Amino acid sequence: MATVKWTGKAKAMRRELYWSGVMNFGSFTALKMARRIESLTDALSLFPGMGFREPLLESHLPVYRSCLINKRFKIIYWYNEANDTVIIEDIWDTRRAPQNLIKRIEK
Repeated sequence: MATVKWTGKAKAMRRELYWSGVMNFGSFTALKMARRIESLTDALSLFPGMGFREPLLESHLPVYRSCLINKRFKIIYWYNEANDTVIIEDIWDTRRAPQNLIKRIEK
């Protein structure tokens, strides 16, 4: 079972997504999204390679993968086999310009 670690940027995006959901859609919907993220996190700890290779980051190392939270958001992560750790880099809004994902990951 792999350890799951969130980067600071991913944690901030997760909080922002939750509070944005509360303000725009209500606490029930925001909690539902938070539970979906927790469910994906648990699944990633058991099956770190379950996500698809992220096509926008194919030329980057390490190998970045993604899992859809819903049709608008996905988790971007990579797996460190040596430490048996899943590192969640970002929660990506799929409506953004694709080149911005590359810039966010490279920072």
